[in-house]
Amino acid sequence: MRPVSIIIFLTVLISASCVSHGEKHPLDTTISVNEYASNFNIIEGDTGNRILRVIENWSGKESVYDYQLIPAEELKGRDIYENEISVPPARVVCMSTSHIAYISALGQVKSIKAVSGAKYISDSSVIELFNAGKISDVGFESSLNYEALIELSPDIVFTYGISGENNIYIEKIKALGIKVIAVGDYMENHPLGKAEYLRFFGALYNCSEKADSLFKLIREEYLSAKARAEQFGEKKRVLLNAPWKDVWYIPGEDSYMSRLIKDAGGVVLGGKKGEFHSYPNSIEEVFKLSYNADLWLNPNNFQSVLDLKTSNPLFGKIEILSKGKVFNNTKRNTETGGSDFWERGVVEPHLILKDLINILHTNDTLSINLKYYKMLN
Repeated sequence: MRPVSIIIFLTVLISASCVSHGEKHPLDTTISVNEYASNFNIIEGDTGNRILRVIENWSGKESVYDYQLIPAEELKGRDIYENEISVPPARVVCMSTSHIAYISALGQVKSIKAVSGAKYISDSSVIELFNAGKISDVGFESSLNYEALIELSPDIVFTYGISGENNIYIEKIKALGIKVIAVGDYMENHPLGKAEYLRFFGALYNCSEKADSLFKLIREEYLSAKARAEQFGEKKRVLLNAPWKDVWYIPGEDSYMSRLIKDAGGVVLGGKKGEFHSYPNSIEEVFKLSYNADLWLNPNNFQSVLDLKTSNPLFGKIEILSKGKVFNNTKRNTETGGSDFWERGVVEPHLILKDLINILHTNDTLSINLKYYKMLN
C-alpha cells in the first residue's frame, strides 16, 4: 500500500510517449501516488495545469501516456494536440460497463452518448437514456460501427486494452481523429484499486473533490468491514468458480476475487501464492480440493443446485452442495445477461465485502440480506 499523502517531487522533465508537438512539461510538478491503483497517476503543476498519466502494461511491456487536461474554454479557436484533453468532456463513449459505473457515481451520466453492448448494462439511468434514443450502441471491438462513431464525434472513447489483434480497433478509432483513453481498472487486483478509478474520472470531469470524498468513504467502509472479519479468527475454505469446457480455472491468491475472499476471512482452495493470474485445473483435481471446502462461491452461470448436480456426476458427491453452502454473485444480473457485480460492483467493493463476510461467517443464507450474492437452492 502506498499512502496518498506521499508526494514525489519530480526533478526531471516528464516525457510522454504520446506527445506529438514537442511541448515539454514544466519542472515544477508533483505526482500524487495512489493508495491502491497502479495504472494511473494525476500530475499537478504549480500553475494549476493537470496531467492524467495512463500506464498501459497489458501487452507485457509498459507504455506511459500523459494527457494534459485543459479547460474547454481555453481550447476554443485553436487546434487541439494529440495529448490534450478538453475537460470536462461533454460527449463520451464507454466500451466497458465499469466505465459507466465510475461516470454514474460522479453524476455525469448525461455525457455518455454511446456504449458497447447496451443489453449488458445494468445502470437504470443509462438504460432509460438508451431506450429514449439519447445513447446509441456502437457494437463490439471486432464489429465496431465506425460510421456511427464519426457521426457521434465524441470527445473521448473510453476503452480497455488487451493484447493481440483485438487491439486493432483502438488504432482505427485514433486514425479517425477521435481521442481514445484506455482505462486500466480491469487490471487492478485490489478491490480498492478498482474503486480508486473514481479519481481517474474525477480528474477528467473536473470533480476531483467529489471523487476523493467518495473514494475515502468507500475505503473507510471497506477497511472497517475487513477489520470486523478478522475478529472471526479461523479462515473459511472456499471452493471458487466452476468448470468451463471441462477446465476449472482458479485465480492466484493475489487476484481481485481472492483478495476479496481473503479480506472477508476466507482462503481460496488451490489458489497459487504470489500470483494474480488464473490457472487451469482438471475437474478431478478440484473435486479433491472440495473435500476440504466450507462453501462454494461463484459457480459461473449456474443458478441452482440441481443444475450443478446434473452438469457433472461428481458434483453430486460434493458435500457442501448437499448442505446448501453454494452462493453466486448473480443476484443483480439482468435478464439480457448484464452483471451488476462487474459494473456497479467496481465502486462498491465495501458492499461486496460485507456480502462475503455475511456468507462466510454469519450463516446469512437469506438473499434478501445480500446485495450482490444469492444462495443457490
